Amino acid sequence: MRNFIAIIFSALLLMVVMNSCREDGEWGNNEGGQFGFSIERDKDFIEKAVGEENQLKFNIIPKYDFGAVKTVFKFTTNLNGVLKLNDEVLKQNQEYSFTSEKNTFQYTGNISGVHELKISVKNDKGAAGEEVFSLPYAISEFTHTFNGGTGPIFQGEETAYLMKIIPGSGQPTTGYQIKFNTYPGEVKLNGISASLDQWYPLNNIESFTTSLTTHKAGQDKLTYSIRNSTITKDYEIQQNVQARTITIESLNYSPADIAVNSQVQISGIVNKSPSNTNTTIQYKTWISSASNSNLNGIQNTNNAYVTYALGTNGSLLLNISALAAGIYTYNMQVKDEFGNESEVKSFEISVTAPIYFDDSINKEGTLKMKIPAPVGGWKVYQQGFSRKFRILTGGIASVKSITYELNYDVTTLSSAQHVTRSYMENIAPGTKIFERNHEVWQTLGDLVAHLPGANVNVINPTMKITAVANTGDTASVTIVPELEYTIN
Repeated sequence: MRNFIAIIFSALLLMVVMNSCREDGEWGNNEGGQFGFSIERDKDFIEKAVGEENQLKFNIIPKYDFGAVKTVFKFTTNLNGVLKLNDEVLKQNQEYSFTSEKNTFQYTGNISGVHELKISVKNDKGAAGEEVFSLPYAISEFTHTFNGGTGPIFQGEETAYLMKIIPGSGQPTTGYQIKFNTYPGEVKLNGISASLDQWYPLNNIESFTTSLTTHKAGQDKLTYSIRNSTITKDYEIQQNVQARTITIESLNYSPADIAVNSQVQISGIVNKSPSNTNTTIQYKTWISSASNSNLNGIQNTNNAYVTYALGTNGSLLLNISALAAGIYTYNMQVKDEFGNESEVKSFEISVTAPIYFDDSINKEGTLKMKIPAPVGGWKVYQQGFSRKFRILTGGIASVKSITYELNYDVTTLSSAQHVTRSYMENIAPGTKIFERNHEVWQTLGDLVAHLPGANVNVINPTMKITAVANTGDTASVTIVPELEYTIN
């Protein structure tokens, strides 16, 4: 009894160890572990005539970066047949490397019977697996074969398959028909568009073509049927349609100095691969950040696609309007006729007002007054003023004029008088930057008030600086100047 219990315990322990090995990726069809993988494949194959081709989907689903770990396979079959991958004839028990995660094997059985095809897979990290395909073959009233589709297939690209039917010995050579059952695109028979679920006569069974075009990328297939007066047989053609790519090769904007209400030109090159004659694309633009929180400060499509026709060699040229001063992150993305999108291109655009004060410079001023000793009342003289500021212009604008308006009140205990004075700078044409750094504008002897009473004072001083651009745009600021005056 003890021996029996020991045997059962040993068996259970062995099962645990075996399962642990599977989970660690050391053997078997490993789906566990860091470098494990699984196989996506076709199943349930219908009987084929000897000499007909089976297409076998064999996709590797890795848990790791497939390109970073070498993955190989080899095969055996119990009966005479030919296995191909990418149109290369393979040899039994010889190791080959996978170059893609998505694969379609082609197997042709040369004799009757159930062909047991075993494909073993392993990678350099020790994960391994085996898939068995049971493929029944028999002598039939006719055999159907085709050639084509061996090269890369891209979206929107027509792929032609040259087909033929070989009747068995003593079988009729006429009365054959073909019906296309399913396909995610356009099907043509001998160059003429064909509808699904409709039988078409085959007048020349020794040579006819089926052409396929789809906009859908990825793995898919055409299913179709061929019949004569006594039998109907089902077939399929598997395709791995590659997505086209669209890229923005370069993207620039000009001018570098952009002012409000000016035009910005965006230029670039858009590349479609593989190239085709269709120059139509769609593009969208949007602002993802703005220093002034205005996401419409530069004209954009608000992240909605609009149609555009590319120029020579894929050139793109857009003219947009700068609407508000600010610093913006401007984005663009393009899409081709198949729905493939490019990566987003982003750049920073700074839009300035046509004319504005440089906020990095403190705006300051001084008002200089002179009040002599009273003789029959107080005489108040404005002797001059100084100012500090910098004016900048953007785009095509330049400084046309700068004016100063001084306002203040002269008071005594019994009276008051408001004073306003205006002055204009002489500006050279084409001036882009204008600044002053406490230079004194002399106004010696300007009698601004003559008041009776006691305790003379100058209060409420302001200096308004107004800059005008040649475009008619203006910028102004009002400061409180310091007062410097003497009473003697």
